[in-house]
Amino acid sequence: MAGRFQIPWGRMRERAGKASIYRKLFYVLAGVGVLGLVWLGSRKAGERKERITASFYREAEASSVMPAQILGGLILLRPEELVAAPEIDGFQWPCGSPSGAMMYDAQGFGALNATRRGHHTGKDINGIGGENTDLGEPVCAAGRGLVVYSGRPTPEWGNVVVLLHRLPGEDGYVQTLYAHLRQRDVRVGQYVARGQRLGRIGTADGRYLAHLHFEAIPSLCTEAGMPGYHPTGTMNRMNPEELLRKYPAPDFPDAYSEARMLRVREAAGHERNSRQPTARPAPDEPGVLHVSPSQFLTP
Repeated sequence: MAGRFQIPWGRMRERAGKASIYRKLFYVLAGVGVLGLVWLGSRKAGERKERITASFYREAEASSVMPAQILGGLILLRPEELVAAPEIDGFQWPCGSPSGAMMYDAQGFGALNATRRGHHTGKDINGIGGENTDLGEPVCAAGRGLVVYSGRPTPEWGNVVVLLHRLPGEDGYVQTLYAHLRQRDVRVGQYVARGQRLGRIGTADGRYLAHLHFEAIPSLCTEAGMPGYHPTGTMNRMNPEELLRKYPAPDFPDAYSEARMLRVREAAGHERNSRQPTARPAPDEPGVLHVSPSQFLTP
């Protein structure tokens, strides 16, 4: 009886060995399959990324523009803007007199503001009467420049204008930012003279007492939407006072402004002459300056 019902251990071990081999082979094939699927998926993702990238560069090449927005409120300046930026003849204060008379610094550059939880990245310029006594007063260009931003980045900033200036020599570029304006009187792409009105002092739609938030930004991006306070410092801003001290404006008005006035008078004269011809002075008549104002203006 014992021999009849003896358990075939050898055959069971043989079958178990074969099952173990099949199991290992199954795991190997399954692993190869998973790796194949991962590789195929990554390849398709790479091809899709290449198509998107190629399409992006084709569109950028076709439109001859660079990507506009690269991070938050940063907008990369275009090469044509850098080329077109006029060289300054100096900087003056944007409010009050060119030397800053009749105005005061309500909140200095780098000042720690506990309410805003950070350091001030610009200067808050206010009229000597305080509060809203300077509401509507002119805000002028601190220096000759190109308008690279004119809009409302956020409700807290209100109306903002940003100018791009080319510094003398090889010092590069700097931008000046004018914020919380009640109105904007310039558009993007417009040339402005030092002292030309950009807008008027405002309150950002009643969020603050009337004042001008004024910044100097040595950057190749316009940064109109970036914070006006930073928890650890003043970001990449520079003290506007240092900029004005390093590049002081001459005592005489900007030649761009004078040339513009001559051009306006010249245009008015041409229009009047086209309606009713009048005698012109002789070329050699004493006291007549034969100059075309357009030669002083950048197209």
